[in-house]
Amino acid sequence: MIGLIGLSHKSAPLEVRERYAFNNEDIVHLSECILSGSRVEGILVLSTCNRTELYFSTQANCLKGGIQHIDECLHNFAEYSSKSKEYFYHLFDQDAVNHLFRLISGLESMVIGEYQIVSQIKDAYGFAREKGFAGKILDRLFSKALEVGKQVRTQTGISRGAFSVSYAAVEKCREHFSDLEKRKILLVGAGETGELVVKNLHKRGCQFISIANRTYEKASHLASRFQAEIVPFGKLSAAIHEAEIVISSVSGEHLINPGLIGEQAPTHKIMMIDLGVPRNIDPQLAGIKNIRLLNIDDLKKVVVQNEEKKKSYFDTACQIIQTKSVEFEDWLTSQKLSPTIRYIMSSVQDLHQNGLDAFRSAHSDEEVEIMEKYGKHLSEKMIRTLIKNLKTTTDNGRKRELVDMVNRLFD
Repeated sequence: MIGLIGLSHKSAPLEVRERYAFNNEDIVHLSECILSGSRVEGILVLSTCNRTELYFSTQANCLKGGIQHIDECLHNFAEYSSKSKEYFYHLFDQDAVNHLFRLISGLESMVIGEYQIVSQIKDAYGFAREKGFAGKILDRLFSKALEVGKQVRTQTGISRGAFSVSYAAVEKCREHFSDLEKRKILLVGAGETGELVVKNLHKRGCQFISIANRTYEKASHLASRFQAEIVPFGKLSAAIHEAEIVISSVSGEHLINPGLIGEQAPTHKIMMIDLGVPRNIDPQLAGIKNIRLLNIDDLKKVVVQNEEKKKSYFDTACQIIQTKSVEFEDWLTSQKLSPTIRYIMSSVQDLHQNGLDAFRSAHSDEEVEIMEKYGKHLSEKMIRTLIKNLKTTTDNGRKRELVDMVNRLFD
């Protein structure tokens, strides 16, 4: 059985989401906690700026206990209280599969059709596999999801002209500054989101871009690609006071705070956009004169305009998702037959071997060899017939009571 416990920009405000934003170290400890019990067989944690989702696999009779165990682990890591639970959604089996397929296709993103979610899911999947957390069921599910995401984006125009939250941030700047290309812009963070911000600023002809990052080499590499200036992290305060636009996308809560700004308010207007989850910029800065502060949730107006353009692709995307979802369901239900098929193969092979042993005591080696080949041929034919009839009779494992009955016959 597959389960999903998660929250996103659709179910929870930023101040709640940021409490459940996990880095890789957090994910390792959380996953180890969840797998420490016997109820959960596989776990994969997806944590992005807009969502945190825990995908897990378990036996149907362990579901209730598995959820309770996950709740306990979440509480240990992030104070998972009864109040915060209201923001989480729970999906199971086909609903969880459909959600993941919609997500990787860009249908559940804040920015419809954006591609960044694909790399985020791919990274989460790769990390879970590397650490041995995923297990057989989730391994197959996420492999199928990558296939779905590729097909949807290839066969529809949902990613054509698609933009990211980084694009939305730059569009927000253009709304505020008609002469954006002449403004002094400071980018804090040189990761994937930061790189997308610089690309979009560069496309808009922005000439005065500075980049600050904890790792100087990373800032230097990005700056050299887009002819930007490098700001040493130790001089961040002075750089903020000189900038007219500050866009932050680093991992670190309240990196830019009143203490960094200093006692004196900026002498000119500064637009600050915080793309971090948890937030990089202390919300208190919104109360300082000449500072206008926006966070990731404030970009929704730009996002809604893009969403209207993408609706025409939804039907085709949903048809692909439905087809692939049924394919995965067929595979998942067929897994219920695996123990039964093993029983059948083992039982028939034992009959063959026992009969051959009895025959061997009274016949020559040549006769035994002939009988062994013929017996093997009959055994394989019988196994194929039994498995074919098993799948037909049980509707490929969907009729659980019939599967259980067959198991008892071979037990």
